Amino acid sequence: MDATIGNYHSQPQDDHWVVQALTEAARLSRTRSTIRIHTTESEITSAIRDLRHKSDEYGELARSLAKSGKSFVLARPERESPIWRDLMKLMKDGKMPTPSPLVTYVVHTAAITDYERVYTGVVMVGLGTIVVHATASTGDDLIDAELNMMEWVLQVGGGGGRIDVHHSTDGARRIWEQADHLAKQEGTHDLGRSGTRLRSLAREAFRIRTQIQAARAPNPLFDRFARFAASTCWADGNIL
Repeated sequence: MDATIGNYHSQPQDDHWVVQALTEAARLSRTRSTIRIHTTESEITSAIRDLRHKSDEYGELARSLAKSGKSFVLARPERESPIWRDLMKLMKDGKMPTPSPLVTYVVHTAAITDYERVYTGVVMVGLGTIVVHATASTGDDLIDAELNMMEWVLQVGGGGGRIDVHHSTDGARRIWEQADHLAKQEGTHDLGRSGTRLRSLAREAFRIRTQIQAARAPNPLFDRFARFAASTCWADGNIL
């Protein structure tokens, strides 16, 4: 998908939470792969080291890893980019922003232009997953670029549930805030084009049984993440 995907899980930390966390990390990885673990949890760090020494406490996990040809390698969180370090700290402190139970995904998009190309970033948060995607297109239409991201979101989201979306440009936000009015507009003028685009997105959302609505307010962290993603695309390098 040309995207960066992070999976996170929240559950009570019982006596077996370390094994559960490492088992989940292994499950999400391909067979015969080396899994780099970035963690701020000292218990997980100790467990990975004990696995190397074939500790009896983690024998079943070690045997499962050996059977699938997987192995863990400790990575250093301080070598991660600032935004991912912020997320790890929020998870550690139990302050990770998550959608309400009624929202399947919270989506933030951002777009910048040099008047030759538009650079757009999108962040999808929900169902225990953070997806970050950035792309570039010719032209200088920020509204059109951010709505293009919604086409991508509908494709990746898989259908069903509710998406709360926040765009960085006022014009793109008004598309959803004034959806009832714009959906009736036709023609080649700006309102007509917006109406045509909105109807197209609405048809696709209806087809996959998804409801889209404007978020009441941006989440500062995810809004910043979307802007960083767009900036990364503009800089043609990984600055996340």
